[in-house]
Amino acid sequence: MKYKQKVDLSIAVFLIIIGCSLLILPIFKVVNLEVIFITVMILYAILNFLQFILIRSSKDYEGLFTSLISVIVVIASFFLDILEKPVNLAMLLMLWVTVMSVIKLKKSDYYDDRNNKMWKLRIATLALFMIVGFLTSINLYYEEYVRVIVLGYFFFIHGVLELTDPIVNYLLQKEK
Repeated sequence: MKYKQKVDLSIAVFLIIIGCSLLILPIFKVVNLEVIFITVMILYAILNFLQFILIRSSKDYEGLFTSLISVIVVIASFFLDILEKPVNLAMLLMLWVTVMSVIKLKKSDYYDDRNNKMWKLRIATLALFMIVGFLTSINLYYEEYVRVIVLGYFFFIHGVLELTDPIVNYLLQKEK
């Protein structure tokens, strides 16, 4: 497995762990959604910036752009009351999903430009990411513990979708 694939795989596993930890937070009565959302976005920013630093020689800027949009969402969340108005949380999440979709689309275009068939997988995972993001955003109007679980499932699914790229790349290289 190449170094870039190992880094991408490690980051995806950490994203899955973040999603799983969100799923178990309501069991321990931790449901402060504002703190949880800001913490998750900060973790996403740190992990993706670390990914960018570790694989900067491959000229892959997806991690940098992801960390930038996560920081922008954190800053915006300080100005919006996401506890009292669930629509603000839904708007922030949809903003994040929309910009992330553009970033993922650019990465798919990168694969297509190099005649790599992985662009089809990237488009499929992009479509799934957009659907899950939209469904998550429209289901953020329940009690706080339900919102935490919904966000947990979203971030877990996002981690699984991010995991597909390095695994399929590895399997395709192993096949050759």
